[in-house]
Amino acid sequence: MNTLLRLLSYILTRLTALAVIAILIILAIFIGFDWANINVIVNEALTERAEVILTKQETTELNKYFTQEYLDRDPLLLRNPYENYDITSYDHRIKIKKLWVWPWQDKTKVVVEEIVTRIEGSSNNDEESEETVIPAWESGEKIIVMEKNGRWRIENIILSKAIEPEIEENQVEQQENEQENQHEEDLDDQSEGQQGDGQE
Repeated sequence: MNTLLRLLSYILTRLTALAVIAILIILAIFIGFDWANINVIVNEALTERAEVILTKQETTELNKYFTQEYLDRDPLLLRNPYENYDITSYDHRIKIKKLWVWPWQDKTKVVVEEIVTRIEGSSNNDEESEETVIPAWESGEKIIVMEKNGRWRIENIILSKAIEPEIEENQVEQQENEQENQHEEDLDDQSEGQQGDGQE
């Protein structure tokens, strides 16, 4: 009798362990799937949103990533500060700092760092002065609120901490090199001008 009980106890323990392992594996699969899905959606959504706002493209593609409710109240889409500018280039960077979701959740929050620098372009307003001052992007750490209704979409974007983008070292070096080259060209022009005067 004791042998039978020990055998049943052994089998039950092993079955319990196998069940726990199976549950953990299934959880890991679902978590990994949602994590990868959200990661791709956030990156593509913010990239597409920045492109639409800066280059004044159609907003139809944004429906894949954002809820219609958010698109209807997005302040940058409603009052685009770049409407009077023709943007030719910019540097857009996204870094996901915190992301977690359980398989049974239909809402989650993602902490993202979004920075846009080196926005270049020209004003399409003839009355503007020669020096074009393009508005800075609202760079910073942001909380992305997402909801799942068939698929994950962004429900809200909240700026939690503004970040003043730093000029990169290589960008500073490039600017210094450009200034140095310009200075050398000016000296060469002056030298050629003096030689021309001497020959006359």
